[in-house]
Amino acid sequence: MNLYQSDPEQHIAQRTVVAQVMTRLKELIASGRYKPGDRLPTEQEMANMFGVGRSSIREAIKVFQHLGVVDSRAAKGTFLRERANISSEAITWAMILGDDDLSDVLELRETIERVCFSRLSRRLAESSDDAQRTLVQLANQVAVMEQAAGSHQIQQLVEADYRFHGHIVEAGGNRLFQALYNSLHAFMSEEIRESYTAMPDLTEVARDHMEIVNALHSSETESAKERHRKHFERTRLLLSQSVRRPLTDVQAIALQNGDV
Repeated sequence: MNLYQSDPEQHIAQRTVVAQVMTRLKELIASGRYKPGDRLPTEQEMANMFGVGRSSIREAIKVFQHLGVVDSRAAKGTFLRERANISSEAITWAMILGDDDLSDVLELRETIERVCFSRLSRRLAESSDDAQRTLVQLANQVAVMEQAAGSHQIQQLVEADYRFHGHIVEAGGNRLFQALYNSLHAFMSEEIRESYTAMPDLTEVARDHMEIVNALHSSETESAKERHRKHFERTRLLLSQSVRRPLTDVQAIALQNGDV
């Protein structure tokens, strides 16, 4: 007999138990009792701990395995995985199914990047070798942008733009920021592409990013951070134009004069 036709109320109740098991497991892991690489209790041990059947434990583990949180190995047990293995599907679908617009994505991206850029500019002022290598990576992406703009290769231009900012996020040293930035690739690429539609000349993309590199070269931390802020303000205005939202006279003049 079809499970969904046998007893709908019982099926819903079972799913509720599984959700509760997942919550308890998350709390257990969040407590710090288990670290990446540790073996979790067996299905029977967890069933005893939570006072539920092994089938509910098994279903919860399957979900966590799909998300990349745990790794179940035959005859060895279930192990907690490193964060790098976590699937980005959950957050990707959350955004696809949500009503967030590109300005929300830009705000999230700017918030992450502001912290990372500040750290990068400070390390450049301290003559950090790693920071200098990041500067070379940024300049290389600007060169790719120039070539892509010249041949009107929009996708290459978008990817170079995305990689440019990815290098900044990576330089920040926050692995959680990096994971979030990578998981939002599709949305950030669309935001970048959309901002181009208001540009009469795509070579502006490379020029704008080169000014950020030059500001970093100066080792003047505050002025570099201000130039980085203006980049995002300019992108925000370009997005406003691309979706045909009317700009104020002050905004239009600022954009025309390159003040943002």
